[in-house]
Amino acid sequence: MNIYSTKDAFEIYLYYVALKRHFTSSYDFFKYNGKTKASQASFESRRDKFFFYSLSKRKDSKQFILANMIAKPNLWIGDPFNDSDAEEVFNNWVKRQQSLSYVFSNELSELNEDFNSNLIIKNGQYPNLLSLYNTKRIGIETLIIIDDLFNVFSYWETRITDTIIFPQIKMTVKKVKPFMVYDKEKMKQILLKKFTLTM
Repeated sequence: MNIYSTKDAFEIYLYYVALKRHFTSSYDFFKYNGKTKASQASFESRRDKFFFYSLSKRKDSKQFILANMIAKPNLWIGDPFNDSDAEEVFNNWVKRQQSLSYVFSNELSELNEDFNSNLIIKNGQYPNLLSLYNTKRIGIETLIIIDDLFNVFSYWETRITDTIIFPQIKMTVKKVKPFMVYDKEKMKQILLKKFTLTM
């Protein structure tokens, strides 16, 4: 055991391994409560223990890893130390989560006035809502909330002909959604203020 093999560093390692499995495989972080077969021995055998040690000194280390792994599912623990954008990715994630109602309300303005037209699929092509997400005019949070309210992915998956990119988007939404904490009823009311809908 070396100076970087602290209890806190090992805890960050366990979190990182579970999170990476969650975003890159069928493993469910919440179903298994973040538990994996990762061990102290596997931690000790890593040459990059320093990065876990460094991250363990941050009070927001887990959120920092989460934000960057959402942006880059195959994140290597050393990437944030070599990527100048990692801190910006984290800050943007935190800001969006803290002002989610505001973000959601603003991004709804990107949609067509006829709300249903944003969800409809024509000739197997992407609906407007998904195109807005792909062009970064709305974030994944807005896409997740609308899916939560209308279950749009169940409708889309039977009609969108793309079998390469769309399944990846669907999987990303499924993986990120459990980490978002928001008031579903409040989001529903925000949406109803913007559009004429019966829900």
